[in-house]
Amino acid sequence: MNARDELYAFATAAFKETGVPPIVHESVTKMLDEVIAERDAQIITWLEKKAREEGTSNKERRTRADVLFRMADKLSRGAVRPPLPKGPDPLVVNRFDVAMEPAPEEEQVLTIGCIDEDGRPVALLLDMEARSKVARWLAPELNGTGRAATT
Repeated sequence: MNARDELYAFATAAFKETGVPPIVHESVTKMLDEVIAERDAQIITWLEKKAREEGTSNKERRTRADVLFRMADKLSRGAVRPPLPKGPDPLVVNRFDVAMEPAPEEEQVLTIGCIDEDGRPVALLLDMEARSKVARWLAPELNGTGRAATT
């Protein structure tokens, strides 16, 4: 049972004789909207902070900063919505050490060795579909051939 259901159960028990007034439903919905807006504002602030930390010292850092700023912009406009938390905090990877290509006879999954914020090792496993998707995000100017798109 989530928090909203618990509040409705409490209200139902409290108003069992007369029924739950509409104001209770409206208040719970308003409270949830406020919590989501506050969460979104915190995420936007964090994304913008991380984007500024990337700086402009080279093209790779500028690209990462641009992606973070675009994510913050999309979230602020409501174009994307992060899911409501259902478990532990997301894993934030901040160092990529190695990429291992599979042998031709093996399943075609790229393994990327990473380190998270707390120094723990992390393995990202990307199949061909996921690799293509990430490539399109990182280099939208490239077409599917890996060469610059021509007009």
